[in-house]
Amino acid sequence: MLHSSSRETSNGDLPRARILLVDDTPANLLSLEAILEPLGQELVLARSGEEALRELLRGEFACILMDVQMPGLDGLETANLIRARERTRHLPILFITALSREAAFVTRGYEHGAVDYLLKPVDPDILRTKVQVFVDLSRRGEMVKRQAVELAERRQAEEASQRASELEQQLMGIVGHDIRTPLSVVLATAKSQLAHAELAPEQQKAFERVARGGERIQQIVDLLTDFTRSRLGGGIPVVPRAGDLNELCREVADELHVARPGRVIQCDFSRDSLHGVWDLERMAQVLANLLDNALKYSPESSAVRLSTWEKPDAVFVEVHNAGAPIPQELLPHLFDAFRRGEATREQAKASLGLGLYIARAVVEAHRGRLSVRSSESEGTTFRICLPRCADARSRGSRPEEASAAPSPMPA
Repeated sequence: MLHSSSRETSNGDLPRARILLVDDTPANLLSLEAILEPLGQELVLARSGEEALRELLRGEFACILMDVQMPGLDGLETANLIRARERTRHLPILFITALSREAAFVTRGYEHGAVDYLLKPVDPDILRTKVQVFVDLSRRGEMVKRQAVELAERRQAEEASQRASELEQQLMGIVGHDIRTPLSVVLATAKSQLAHAELAPEQQKAFERVARGGERIQQIVDLLTDFTRSRLGGGIPVVPRAGDLNELCREVADELHVARPGRVIQCDFSRDSLHGVWDLERMAQVLANLLDNALKYSPESSAVRLSTWEKPDAVFVEVHNAGAPIPQELLPHLFDAFRRGEATREQAKASLGLGLYIARAVVEAHRGRLSVRSSESEGTTFRICLPRCADARSRGSRPEEASAAPSPMPA
């Protein structure tokens, strides 16, 4: 059993067509191979009808060129067996023979499934032209099959996407209403008891635990709602209003200082105020997430630095910590949903891995950019670049980050 060179692709991404050459005389096979080589297809050589049948079990072919007179299974018998198999029933067979030109013999060949009957000596140009026709038909058929498969896969993907979208909308309704409503009752009751009732120490602790747990559930509900909104394609909505970004930074830093009284957040602002038009509540959410992460992943004895500065059409915010660097393999996926950095068991339990995903979505809703750099020598720095006004989206522009380092001064 002889084979030509291995199968490669040509004319786009379709594989080369395979042509089966069957003759018991090696010289005839070599002659056919030389004639058909210019077509650039894969030529598979077989020296008997039995070998040809085995090759047909191994793969698909565009056509078969077969000698009639061969020992064992001759060409006509081999053609009968090929036609008897469902998979090869319609495979084009061209007989090549030096036998008589009598009409009865030629007719017999067609009766056994031949699509053409060539007598030796074969004209090379005619043979190549005939084979090229079957190669083109085979490749068109293969292309149609691929297009049908791609169309079916695309339809399946669209249907799956539609089902996923419907499920996300249902989940958003459940999270947004069916959980929020009873949760608000639980939180209101706990806070009311803590504010107005004279409670025994055991009851005080119990209501405090209920309040903390309820607030944690509320945070999770908010994150899942934001995540679902962003996944549904509309992005996270922002409602811009005029405000002072530096003042917002001070407020968020003060709140975190109350929650973590032993930690230091150093505010370095290039000027006392930084006015613009942004959704301040959403930006507070972003700043709280970045600062909380910085405090969580840095040594207790180190300070976290919060810096701001400005350019003519943009403002910048950086949150820096001196903790261990983020692993390089994690950096490309850091803002993906449900991804977390290396954390302790307690930190992992307290995080869904959605904080940075939501933070980036909020910044991008302002037509801004959130990026990160991290190394052993410099620590980890998250940088926010925002347009001066959140309505910059209408101009389709995004401020580019300046390469020059800021020159902050203590506020």
